[in-house]
Amino acid sequence: HTQQIKVSLIPTQFVMFPGKTVVAEYAIALAKHHMTKVIYTSPIKALSNQKFRDFKSKFGDVGLLTGDIQRDKDAQCLIMTTEILRSMLYNGSDTTRDLEWVIFDEVHYIDNAERGVVWEEVLIMLPDHVSVILLSATVNNVADFAEWVGNTKKKKVYVIKTLKRPVPLEHYIYTGSSDKTSDQLFKVISADSKNFDTNVLEKAKEAMKKRKKKPQKETGPQQQFLSDGAERNLIISFVRMLERIDKLPVVMFILSKARINKLAFSLTALDLTTAKEKGKIQMFINGCVGRLHPPDRDLPQIKKLSLLLCQGIAIHHSGILPLFKEVTELLFEEGLIKLLFATETFAIGINMPTRTVVFDGIEKYDGTCTRTLQSSEYIQMAGRAGRRGLDDTGTVIILAKTKVPDYNDLRATMQGKATDLNSHFKPTYNMILSVLKGNEIQVEEVLKRSFAEYDAQIKSRSQRKEKKKLEAELSKVKKVSCFKCTDNIDALYDSCLRFQQLHKAYRKQVIGAPRVKKQLTPGRLIAISTAHFPNHLAVITRVTDRQYHVIVLHDGDEENAEIGNGEPWMKSYETILMVLRFTSTEDCFLPQSREQRKFTPISVSLEAITRVYQQRVELNEKEISKSLQQLKYAPDNFDSSLIDILTNRMYDVHSKLSLTNYYATSIEQMDIIDGLDKEKNRILGNSCSYCQKFSEHLRQTCQRLSVRDELKNIEFKLSYQSLMYMPEFEKRIHVLQRLNYLDHSNLLKLKGKAACAMSTSELVITELVFDNFFRKRPVEETAAVLSCMVFTQRCPAPNLTPELEEDKKQFLNIAYNIVEAEIEAGLRTNDADWREEFNFGLVEVVYYWAKGKAFSEIMEYTKVDEGTIVRCITRLDEVLRCIKDVARIVGDVDFEAKMNTASTCIRRDIVFAASLYVQ
Repeated sequence: HTQQIKVSLIPTQFVMFPGKTVVAEYAIALAKHHMTKVIYTSPIKALSNQKFRDFKSKFGDVGLLTGDIQRDKDAQCLIMTTEILRSMLYNGSDTTRDLEWVIFDEVHYIDNAERGVVWEEVLIMLPDHVSVILLSATVNNVADFAEWVGNTKKKKVYVIKTLKRPVPLEHYIYTGSSDKTSDQLFKVISADSKNFDTNVLEKAKEAMKKRKKKPQKETGPQQQFLSDGAERNLIISFVRMLERIDKLPVVMFILSKARINKLAFSLTALDLTTAKEKGKIQMFINGCVGRLHPPDRDLPQIKKLSLLLCQGIAIHHSGILPLFKEVTELLFEEGLIKLLFATETFAIGINMPTRTVVFDGIEKYDGTCTRTLQSSEYIQMAGRAGRRGLDDTGTVIILAKTKVPDYNDLRATMQGKATDLNSHFKPTYNMILSVLKGNEIQVEEVLKRSFAEYDAQIKSRSQRKEKKKLEAELSKVKKVSCFKCTDNIDALYDSCLRFQQLHKAYRKQVIGAPRVKKQLTPGRLIAISTAHFPNHLAVITRVTDRQYHVIVLHDGDEENAEIGNGEPWMKSYETILMVLRFTSTEDCFLPQSREQRKFTPISVSLEAITRVYQQRVELNEKEISKSLQQLKYAPDNFDSSLIDILTNRMYDVHSKLSLTNYYATSIEQMDIIDGLDKEKNRILGNSCSYCQKFSEHLRQTCQRLSVRDELKNIEFKLSYQSLMYMPEFEKRIHVLQRLNYLDHSNLLKLKGKAACAMSTSELVITELVFDNFFRKRPVEETAAVLSCMVFTQRCPAPNLTPELEEDKKQFLNIAYNIVEAEIEAGLRTNDADWREEFNFGLVEVVYYWAKGKAFSEIMEYTKVDEGTIVRCITRLDEVLRCIKDVARIVGDVDFEAKMNTASTCIRRDIVFAASLYVQ
């Protein structure tokens, strides 16, 4: 079932279905026919490499551009990471001139908190003549996102969506733990039905109870895991069961690298390959390993993984050497890997379908807490199950090791809605400098076009119509003509509204302070201000959640006053009258005599309380509450004697009222009190209140100025100043000006031009360059210290040489200059934890690598996985090449040569072994 929806205003496509690459391939063929260029972007280099191999075999003229590979960069079809495309757009690359299509694979990556901003920037900055194809399998709010793309690019967007998989999935719960219980496989969702079978789930729970010899109490997280031996036996019996029922190959997702390694290397008793398959695997491994530098061929990880692969078992996560991740992927494609342990990244785009997908559990630690898998995460991983043309159905199994997951959690994970795409746009220094450098679009316009501002863009259409309507309305309302009011009444109006806003802040911060708030108990006398009762004496009778039940004294006129009468401007009129009454006297209103007094029980919030008095009156909370209930529900039988006694007491202490001792405790509160005093003096000094027609003139003025204020509000919402990220943008501009990247006209200075060459940590690196940090140090130390900006994994602190310790100290001193500027601009509240942004955990390792030591030798200095070290060094090389570009910009030939030498020092051996996909 395919839906085609024309969402907005050159066609652009948003494709959501399995096998979506066929649309991308058609666009590539179409561009080849038109003799134009096409760019295919992916979120990860591994996917880029794989697509390069696939498209190269189909289309021939295909190039690859990633951080460390540049191959056939003038090809008709270019495959690259999204970050490379962003850099091309900002640098005005000639490639975009003949560009017809850009294909964004896995576009849901726009929801990534760290990198999602890149996708938004690229979509905003793409030239108008370029059409786009957006591919994803897990997007919920596709119509909203597609409409944003259509509005941003001013193009028609077609959403092509299918709800039917080419290979349907069946979902199971497995409760077995040994060969005896390996038949405990329970199908909770069948391929021909989308309904969750709760009866089968109950059977699974019963099987789990029977499996346990002794009932165990669930006492916490410790019950979620088995012992190492029990888990090993469970996996072996489970895989053998899958082998018997012909459900191999299987990908088992375990969302922990450490647990994958421990479990996989413990399966020495599990052999899943024939002698012929072992021969093929070993021959392929020998061919790949033979390309390495001789010392690298004997690395412990290579030896251990080679043995594991020959068993038909493999590991795929970021800690594995990139070469062996590719070996695993290629062997898996050939059907020689029967059991693959993988983390979530294996499911992102890499086209490796399997017969069965297994989840170690449905919980995930996301860096801050352990939570249940989101539906979109589950769909992404489960979607690997089912090989088109080979399997009638794909099998998805959740292992229930110690407990069957709760029904609600299972249902939400398996059948819940995919997570909405959310904007993670932010005005980065790199974006600001790059846009200002290009000078083709305003930075504010980029902010305005972001997905974060989508709702505001939609509302702006009606707001423009409203603006024209208000302008016409304002032109019809005449200004007051009066020698007392003409020059003063506008100022009185503005002062009263400012007073009201300041007093609202005063009530929240001063009266709402804990030391004052705790005095607001039954019997306390207070002054309140509401539309009916401005500045009236009241007593608290009861306190509930955020509400104060009070009895207010009045003379009856207020209750009969006409409030609001349907006119919008009346609200400001009532506010001004209330402020005028409040400021005219320090005393709260009280009827002139006891006989005239009346009372009304009402509920008010903290914001309505304007004064808190020291005086209290005696009252019986329960009796008063009972009496008021009688007044409300049986007024004919109401006995007012109790309330009369209370109001008499209020009347008696009125002349003795004194404010409770509340005072400002911060500069902000002092500023509020000072502002109140100034506005009160302006109000009392304004002569227009003595005009005989003041009430009439005030109504006329409120009618005119309320329209003016509404118009100003609409104009603000339509302006750049209302943008969500405008305050942050202005703060970052302040930092850039303070550090001499921009002049006061926001034109780039030399430092600003240099920073544009950087793709990461642009300010820190530029400050290091202009502070001559690199000139004083050998290239080995330079490379080592810079690794702190590309390494993110936690690890024990290394043993640094005295020289490296001094380098680290100088680096942090220079970086702190930026921190100080950000604190001054308000981007940071303090300098706490800023050092955690730089991870020096691999400085020692990179230092000895740059010194020429073998990879096996540098591994002795750390417990970090080999794959993580390789990733750190390859990213470091990208940084060094960017710094080389900075040296070229500033015209320093010697510095450029030094950075080239530093890059050469680390670009060797297994760390930069060529990808198997590009051979």
